Amino acid sequence: MTSPFLHRASTTALTLLLLAATTLGITALPAQAATMVRECKASSVACISFSGYAGRSVWGFPVSASGNNCVNYAAYRLSRNGLANISGLGNAGSWAANAKAKGYRVDRTPKVGSIAQWNYGSAYAPSYGHVGYVEEVTSSYVVISDSAWSGYSSRWRVPYGDVNYPSNFIHFKDTAYQPPPSGTFLQARETGEVYRLVGKAPVFTSTWTGLGGIQPTHLVSGSTLAALPARPAEGAFIRGAQRGETYRIAGGAPLLVTTWTPFGGVKPTVTVDQNAIDRAGSGGHWNHLRARPANGTFIQGAQRQEVYRVLGGAPVVVSSWTNIGGYRTPVVVDQIAIDRAGSGTSYNHLSFHPSDASVLVALPGKAYYRMSAGAPIPTTATAGAVGVDEIAVQRAGDTSALRWTHLCKAA
Repeated sequence: MTSPFLHRASTTALTLLLLAATTLGITALPAQAATMVRECKASSVACISFSGYAGRSVWGFPVSASGNNCVNYAAYRLSRNGLANISGLGNAGSWAANAKAKGYRVDRTPKVGSIAQWNYGSAYAPSYGHVGYVEEVTSSYVVISDSAWSGYSSRWRVPYGDVNYPSNFIHFKDTAYQPPPSGTFLQARETGEVYRLVGKAPVFTSTWTGLGGIQPTHLVSGSTLAALPARPAEGAFIRGAQRGETYRIAGGAPLLVTTWTPFGGVKPTVTVDQNAIDRAGSGGHWNHLRARPANGTFIQGAQRQEVYRVLGGAPVVVSSWTNIGGYRTPVVVDQIAIDRAGSGTSYNHLSFHPSDASVLVALPGKAYYRMSAGAPIPTTATAGAVGVDEIAVQRAGDTSALRWTHLCKAA
């Protein structure tokens, strides 16, 4: 059975080192200083619950009254990464040797998803060793989440060469960074900027107003933040905190939802800073949302079931999937956002007419057109042209139905 003292980090060695340095009148080298930083510590599983860990036994390891135990938490993260039960690993201090004997790679190179391990007699965990999960690896430090039989969970970062640096890293099944759940607020360590996760994508938060005041944040490195998806997944619903408006993501842009009725009722949403919506695509941290859907995005109006393809920020109707090469899965949006495209702040995430200089190729034919003042003007073959239904081009300016009017008739 795992020792109750398995996870208690000792500071005795560090204290003696600093005392000796002071007595001798010298300064301890930075590589020997205890410069680890606890970013979260709780007498529960709160600091590691972002991973889904709930304090239940995994692979037969015991847990303390608070649900903590370093080996159990490590086993949980490994099982989440798809690793089958490994027996015979023993106390944390034996994990490196036992894992190596089972054929797993053990070295001094940290990788996201690997297990950080401290040997018996290490400064951090001298009695029974310790294990934790590697969350992030940067050029200057490693971020670890862990659990302790003594009753706490934590997230912390440790620089290379630190006295508390792990003895080994065990590569059972290294896995890319797994962000916390959707709705979590992330904060970049280097800049202090705050983002809210919509799915796995960060959306910038410029103010806590409308979000219930200052909220807890989960620290991440700038490099980890940059590696997350650039924009929320297609079809995600978000709500602007300050005006209470709901939007659906299509082509990376937020399209207004005026009613839930055609969507089958209220859907889960993530509340974000309205400024991130209004300033979408304006540069820097605002670019985690597009101002308008990406060229080529397919959308379908929920109320009339009409399908459109986005060209230069505007919807161009698709009369037949056959004309454009077959069915594509569209994002279902509020038809009102299409019909009122470009009519005001909340509707400006679609333009009514494609932007000038946008180029289309009319399908299934091969005629190319360049947009000017809302009208398609014949042009030469152009790389990157968006394929649209040639019927929409032929009926440009037809006022018999609103869907045709997103293209104007050339003068």
